[in-house]
Amino acid sequence: MMMKRVVVLLSLCCLLVTACLPSRHAVHVEMRYPSKSGIELFGKTFSVVYLTDGDQTGDMFNESLAEGFAAELEKDYGTGEGSVGVYSLEDKGGLYSHKDTLFNLVLETGGDAVFLFDKVAISNAGENMMKFNIKLYCFDGMNKDEKVFSFVGNTVINTSVDNLPKEARMTGGLVAETFKSQWKHEQYSIIYYENEKWYNALIKAEAFDWKGAMDIWMDMLSTQDLYRRSCAEYNIAVACYMLGDYELASEWLDRSDKDNLLPLSDALRKRIDIRKSA
Repeated sequence: MMMKRVVVLLSLCCLLVTACLPSRHAVHVEMRYPSKSGIELFGKTFSVVYLTDGDQTGDMFNESLAEGFAAELEKDYGTGEGSVGVYSLEDKGGLYSHKDTLFNLVLETGGDAVFLFDKVAISNAGENMMKFNIKLYCFDGMNKDEKVFSFVGNTVINTSVDNLPKEARMTGGLVAETFKSQWKHEQYSIIYYENEKWYNALIKAEAFDWKGAMDIWMDMLSTQDLYRRSCAEYNIAVACYMLGDYELASEWLDRSDKDNLLPLSDALRKRIDIRKSA
């Protein structure tokens, strides 16, 4: 289910209605979108793999880097502590940025996607200071383009005793920022009539109980009033969209358009189509 934060624009007691025509109730929603990297992780399982090559400093850095990266993504995607597996892989000179290698790692770790931290290149940056060059690869097994994403960066760390793991873990958290969800403010409209049944559905929608609201709107579909039925079908399409089922949302909007083409239909269809093509 797609997560979102809902802010009600108007309270029910302030709604202005007419006896015969439906009214709109505006709801402001913070919608989840793919990360700045363009990678969509919501609803997927993924793992983090880091390479080791026997260098104590480099291996320690990569382990803590991967742990901090995984922990930050767990918080963003609400998957729970320890839900993102972290695995070490001994470097044997393989082509770790190659699609086939990463696809095999997806299969071995049992997820939908995998992140791989390559072994780090370390250089001296002053007294007790070391520069770590980071390479990160990502492969999403559910991405139809089967593209390997590559990212590079560096950090300078004071490598005095006990400091490196902490700093590397913090660095991993910072790297994860690029892969966190983006949230965008959007406004949606729910259509309602001046009677208890329509109000009850609207109240459930306001409480983010989209399934409960859908049950009420479904009960309205037996009416012979095509305009009212179209309004209920439109609302069901909005609910399906909010729940992340874009194909079903499109089908319900088709039914609404067939009964009576509503002015709100075009804007909702554009949003649905964008999500379907993502």
